[in-house]
Amino acid sequence: ARTICSRVAKVGFDWPTPDAVLEKLDEETREVHAAIASGDREAVEDEIGDLLFVIANLARKLDVDAETALRRANLKFTRRFRGVES
Repeated sequence: ARTICSRVAKVGFDWPTPDAVLEKLDEETREVHAAIASGDREAVEDEIGDLLFVIANLARKLDVDAETALRRANLKFTRRFRGVES
């Protein structure tokens, strides 16, 4: 996603600010809710994909490696869950 978005940003197809990406994230979140309510599994999958794509764009705008951030979140969650288990 980062590669695709970096490529299209070079020709001017980009959000102007991180806040604009966050607005799009809100829109996509609403669309996920609507897809869930519809009961259409394929629509849910499409909307989750859109949500992930926008999050990758937000990471790019903020110069954050999305994969690294997700790995760190996974490790943090695992560490916290181990504490809950014990």
